[in-house]
Amino acid sequence: MADSVKSNIALSLSYIRDPKAKVRELCTYAGQVEVEPSVPARRYLRSGLEMLRMAKVYKDEGEYESAFILYMKFITLFVEKLPRHPGYKEAPPKDVANIKQKVKAVFPVAEEIKAKLTAHFTAIEKKRQEEERREAEELAREQERLRQEEEARRREEEERSKKLREQSEELWLREQEEKFRQLQEREKEKQSDKDRADPNILLVDVPCPNRPSSGLNNERGSMPSGSLSFIPNDLRQGQRPKLEKNLSLDYTSNIPDRELKRTLTISDVPRPDVDRTTKPVDHFLSTGVSGTNKYGLKNVVIPRDIVVKFMSIAEQNTRRNIETCGILSGKMERGSFFITHVLVPKQTGTPDSCNAENEEDLFDFQDSNDLISLGWIHTHPTQTAFLSSVDLHTHYPYQQLMPEAVAIVVSPKFNETGVFMLTPDHGLPEVARCTKRGHHEHTKHPPVFEASTHAKFVDDKSIILVDLRNK
Repeated sequence: MADSVKSNIALSLSYIRDPKAKVRELCTYAGQVEVEPSVPARRYLRSGLEMLRMAKVYKDEGEYESAFILYMKFITLFVEKLPRHPGYKEAPPKDVANIKQKVKAVFPVAEEIKAKLTAHFTAIEKKRQEEERREAEELAREQERLRQEEEARRREEEERSKKLREQSEELWLREQEEKFRQLQEREKEKQSDKDRADPNILLVDVPCPNRPSSGLNNERGSMPSGSLSFIPNDLRQGQRPKLEKNLSLDYTSNIPDRELKRTLTISDVPRPDVDRTTKPVDHFLSTGVSGTNKYGLKNVVIPRDIVVKFMSIAEQNTRRNIETCGILSGKMERGSFFITHVLVPKQTGTPDSCNAENEEDLFDFQDSNDLISLGWIHTHPTQTAFLSSVDLHTHYPYQQLMPEAVAIVVSPKFNETGVFMLTPDHGLPEVARCTKRGHHEHTKHPPVFEASTHAKFVDDKSIILVDLRNK
């Protein structure tokens, strides 16, 4: 019942943004506490006082979520659930009246913590929204930076492509001009060869202006430079020449300008294509703080001298092969449970069982020292360290009310000490359903109990044994 604070609820709260809805989720979680008919009503009444002690510790340490859940569990348990317990009417009236007074006192405390939680969750939500805004702005800045980089890369690539295209076209134009020039020279040579072969055409070389005249009959000094006159070889008076041609030697004017040449193709070689679209592509709990142990339970710290001291106080019974039992009590500090006391109540025992009697003295001591029950310890004078079927039923109420509760078994004969717990997924429900008494069989696979991985022995603390048997 008094689970290790902040376990599964933390995950649920992480998905809720509305502060008031978070508080309602805590209330819903606390309301899931259930009452087992097999656990005596009086045990629940005792557990309620321990819940209040733990809730106060959480409140004093500022763990308001955990404190609020325990206070709400306390209210739910004693206002709604426990009155339906079959043994509630037989519970001591004094204990019932005491719990009712505690419930009245808890309501205003729970309301106070509720207000603090609402303010706390509101601050968290505001901070979360601010962080989201900053992250969005940062993302926008990063996207803009990437966009600008991409734009710069695009412009650079376009410029590079343009330059390559211009260089390619310039080279192509030069090649075309050269081919055009060569073609005209070939045409000129062909025409010259043709003219020489015609017997009716006389090809006369007209002297250049800078060259002195030779005085020959066929030279015409007044003819403009750069022209050829075709004169018949046999000129008779009154007869016109058969053919006369004037061909300009200035071929420059016959060469098309470059804009026109862009449409020309002198040879069968196609004009190289430049793909302008080609560019590089970037690939671009309980309340529950879960502990680090197997079930996310709070650590239970046990002074190592507990074994020697308990064996010493149980020695007389051990010599008679009689079991001895004690109640593990302690406090919660800084998120862990510390076993500080072993209370040895008045009891009866056999070689394979022991039962506490007159628990009032035990409860009075716990109340006066603000101690909570953290399990129990007992000896196996003739057997090894394990949990018998009787031990399983004895331990069930402890662990059903306090998930971290442990059962320490000391075997003097075999020099063994074990710290055990019921397996939460199998042992607890199986024992809860079992109605058998005395020694009987329980399933072994899967196991109903196992070693408690959340229990830690330490050497720097010492246990206090309180023997209430002779009181």
